[in-house]
Amino acid sequence: MRIIISILALVLLLTCFAASAPDEAMGKVSKCTDGDNFEVTLQDTNGKLILGNIIEVRLADIDCQDGIDVSAYTCDLLQGNYIFLDLDDKTGQDQYGRWVAVVYLSEDGKPGRNFNKQLVDAGRACIWDFDNNEFNPAEWWNGSVPVTACFGRWTGK
Repeated sequence: MRIIISILALVLLLTCFAASAPDEAMGKVSKCTDGDNFEVTLQDTNGKLILGNIIEVRLADIDCQDGIDVSAYTCDLLQGNYIFLDLDDKTGQDQYGRWVAVVYLSEDGKPGRNFNKQLVDAGRACIWDFDNNEFNPAEWWNGSVPVTACFGRWTGK
């Protein structure tokens, strides 16, 4: 019985680690398009099959309002900096060919703060929880989404 419990605990632990992979790819932001879209020159893809070394990224499950302020916020923090990407394993790319991802800022060469969450916390973006990807924004706040999640489509999945 102890062996079965140990195996179940190990399976649950591995599932938690597999749910979030903030280091599926890493690169330098080479062009900032707007608040939630930019280009990344890849440095490492950890074996993930990605054609080309420059990809377009769309931040998963958030929506930035159009405006200079939001674009400037994103560009100031990302342009020319290294980031880590948790790429969507469910659909990968959106209809425009952009890789859907949760972005982690590089801190001492390792994945650090969740940038998608940071945009919402800073009031620069709203949650727009798409059902066609693997991500659940509620997990960014340990299941308790802040009031600042604002007017995006929140399904609470």
